[in-house]
Amino acid sequence: MAQLFDHDRMRRALLGFLESLLQLILFSNAYIAFCAVIMCQTTALLFDLALPRSLLAFVFAGTLGSYSLHWYLTDLPADLSPAGTQRLHWNQQHKKLLLLLFLVSALIGLRELYILKTYLYDLFPVVILAFLYTAPKLNFWPFLALRRIAILKTAYLSMVWTYVTVGLPLLINATTNAPNGLRIFTWALTWFVFIYSIAFWFDYRDRSDDGKSKWLTLVSMLTNQQAQLFFRALVVIYMFSLVALFYQDVSPETLICLSLPMILLVLTSQRLQSPLSDYAYYLYLDGLLMIPGLLMMTIGH
Repeated sequence: MAQLFDHDRMRRALLGFLESLLQLILFSNAYIAFCAVIMCQTTALLFDLALPRSLLAFVFAGTLGSYSLHWYLTDLPADLSPAGTQRLHWNQQHKKLLLLLFLVSALIGLRELYILKTYLYDLFPVVILAFLYTAPKLNFWPFLALRRIAILKTAYLSMVWTYVTVGLPLLINATTNAPNGLRIFTWALTWFVFIYSIAFWFDYRDRSDDGKSKWLTLVSMLTNQQAQLFFRALVVIYMFSLVALFYQDVSPETLICLSLPMILLVLTSQRLQSPLSDYAYYLYLDGLLMIPGLLMMTIGH
């Protein structure tokens, strides 16, 4: 009996350790920062670019620092719904860690920014755009005024991610080839719609809380039927953009890599309409962002 008790205690201790480790990886924003690096590599693989390590380090540090500051400034609402409780409670318990991560990331980002000072005009807008996303959380004028246009925050965030993971790799690379302008536009549109499609489900999950607050998003203003139609429209646009890439000499293997995460998103859309844990949202939905790049690396693009 004692051995059985010890075995059960060790199992619970191991599960507790693994859960704590998963929380640290996901909620410290290291996971989404890694996703950002892989997304940059996706663009590099698509256009045969050679990215400097300093750019990838800047993207990782910038993403980690930006999200750490954003969540550091996010307080636990008094009337919090069941959705989102795991991350928000973790944030409340680890405010000092989030602040430390922001400060360390800022120092690393500044170092990489100095190394890439030749491209300062391309990189500096990222700093400003990332700050403006978090600025509405600051209780100072004129930042408070930005809350009035929160309805556009998902499109804004998708635009910033597109600039970071498409624009920067094309602007800052060690190759001399000049990619076709139409192909760049098509890829930027494809990536923007894909990012927006994933962000859509975070807004869908939070629409009840957003509807009670002043932070209205587009999804929180739509009925359930309208929201579903909106998501389907995003999927259709994405598929048409992949067809356009096919006619711009993108290989069928690459198109399959790009199609798979959207197919998975569509197949799981019904499940995403039900309450899920934060682990499911952040591990699965953010993980979809990495799938194209990881698959392209695997097939030796």
